[in-house]
Amino acid sequence: MFTKTNKLSFQSFLNTINFKFYIFLILIFEIIAVYLSYKNLFNYEGCTNVVFRDFNLFNNFISIPYPEMCDESFYFHGFQWINHIYENGYVYQDRPLYLGIGFIIYRFFFIFSLLFGFLIEPISLLLLSSLILQIIIVNLIAYVICKTLKANFDRFYFLIFFLLVIFSFEYRLYLFLPTNSTTYLLIFAFSIYSIKNKKLSGFMYGLLFTISAYGIIGFLYELLTTIYKRKKSVKTIIKNIILFLIPYIGFELIRVLLGFFQGKEYGVKYIHAAEAEEYQQFVWFIQSLFNRSYEPFQNCHTLTEFIPCYFDITLTYFSISLFYISLCLLLFFFTLIRLKKFNYRSFSIILSFTIFNYIFISLQGFYVYRFVYYSIGFGVILLTCLFLVKIDSELLSILSVIATASYTLSRNNFQEYTLNLNLIDSLLIITIICMSIYDFFTKRNKYTVDN
Repeated sequence: MFTKTNKLSFQSFLNTINFKFYIFLILIFEIIAVYLSYKNLFNYEGCTNVVFRDFNLFNNFISIPYPEMCDESFYFHGFQWINHIYENGYVYQDRPLYLGIGFIIYRFFFIFSLLFGFLIEPISLLLLSSLILQIIIVNLIAYVICKTLKANFDRFYFLIFFLLVIFSFEYRLYLFLPTNSTTYLLIFAFSIYSIKNKKLSGFMYGLLFTISAYGIIGFLYELLTTIYKRKKSVKTIIKNIILFLIPYIGFELIRVLLGFFQGKEYGVKYIHAAEAEEYQQFVWFIQSLFNRSYEPFQNCHTLTEFIPCYFDITLTYFSISLFYISLCLLLFFFTLIRLKKFNYRSFSIILSFTIFNYIFISLQGFYVYRFVYYSIGFGVILLTCLFLVKIDSELLSILSVIATASYTLSRNNFQEYTLNLNLIDSLLIITIICMSIYDFFTKRNKYTVDN
């Protein structure tokens, strides 16, 4: 039933068609995925809500429901005026490269609309630019995962990984928002790629750091492992540290020059008060160890309380991610019983880096589920992709994507993320189990591990 040499398979079809036609098909799949996500918008809690927004497209005014993020004005300010991000009160100075990419996309559409006389309001262009940016990020994530798990670009698995990512819990929340939260998975995937291929690049990690501070996690992991295993010389380590600092120093230099030429109000170094006072990122841990007079701002910021706090929030993550974790474990079980030999290298790298992320983030001082998702959640996505590659079943990969999409799109708020499956989800899971059992009893001896 699952064959690796089926000439009529979808995988074989993708590998034989013209590359331009392949790109066209990928665009069709991506448009459909985005459309399905939009038709089943998530009902947000807190300061992000789905509201009716007015769009001016080609001199036609339309009003449609669309997510509105409480701090989107900060992102849009950077997308419109990248040279104004170093102003007093601008809270996202620590992600200049992300804002710069958004600025380039926005300016492209803005100039295009001027050249051809299209009447499109700035807010409409900003929302379009934000969506295009998110789609580009998903494609980059799928490409990096493909390079990590398949070594070379694979047309079929690129599509599978793209669909698994865009229908993941993370993109369910953030696909239509300008936030840089979706770049965290890109950083996570790149770190796995770099660790697996032993390609420590301080400069690349430095660039990722200017997209999100989480870029430092993979860099620290590789530095610590190389120092521990003594695989790199001191000279190489120092060189990579210097390369890591170059992008950050470059943007700081831009900030100083803006202040010099445009006035001091345009070169302000801003530190978010909440991070320094309320969240006490990492500082709380050091204070707890060495400052006897330390009084925590939050109850969780003590050595005795932070473990129970993070344990509770971890349980919250598990409670809303049971389906994704269960599917990952199911595929892991199929991998073990199907393959005579299982190379654990990729598995151990993903698992160890996930644990390192989890510990690192736990010391940061944030106690909300999404920071657990940035470690364990991303690890579950990468492991799911790994097991699908190891099993190497076209039908099982397609069924897993359909099951993930069906489950994700049918959940519109946090309370619905449970194992109370509807009829379609239950049938899909049962089909996956039955076909995998059938395949195990009929073709197990034909499969070997190739990497």
